[in-house]
Amino acid sequence: MCGRFTLHTPEPLVRAAFQLESGESRSSTHVLQPRYNIAPSQDVAIVRDTGSGRELVMARWGLVPYWSKVPQINYSTINARIESVAEKPAYRASFRRRRCLVPADGFYEWREVNGRKVPLYIRLRDAGVFAFAGLWDRWEGDGDIIESCTIIVMPSSAAMQAVHARMPVIVNPAHYDGWLDNTSTGKPEILRRLDSERSGELVSYPVSDWVNSPAHDDSRCVQPLDPAD
Repeated sequence: MCGRFTLHTPEPLVRAAFQLESGESRSSTHVLQPRYNIAPSQDVAIVRDTGSGRELVMARWGLVPYWSKVPQINYSTINARIESVAEKPAYRASFRRRRCLVPADGFYEWREVNGRKVPLYIRLRDAGVFAFAGLWDRWEGDGDIIESCTIIVMPSSAAMQAVHARMPVIVNPAHYDGWLDNTSTGKPEILRRLDSERSGELVSYPVSDWVNSPAHDDSRCVQPLDPAD
């Protein structure tokens, strides 16, 4: 699964990685701040296609389907399983027409060691920015508008099995256009674009339990755990 992640890469590098214009009218109002402990229900940056280019906007993590009667539903929608994302009522409309990329530069997982859960930080070897496969939706009601998102997860690759049974889908940059192309709605065609996830480029290391609290959002979250601790 994916329950916490980071995005502390400077905004100009994020924009370059996703081929975003620096002067976009909507995006320019959302200045990315360094985030070291992004948690569910918080606003996160997503990249989506507008039909005339890509835009960077903020969306609440935890998808609220457009058809929901209330702005929250009674089960978790922070992650969508790749095996059922095209059929589940909460996700199927977004899977067909509202796919997005969720920029990140690392994520966390917890592994049990000697009866204690130890947080691990997982990132690319080069510590660069990458993209989770995501979906977004727009809910309107009682005068409110909520744009929200979910991150797609898959069974862990061989390289990640020792960390957790499932992992977020990391999209190869060569497949960004295909994933964001909302004119393609066929399940096999779309999911084939996710078959080049980058798990072989990932490294992980233990970090302090400082990250356990979502209130802690600073660089201490990603600092390697001192072996003496």
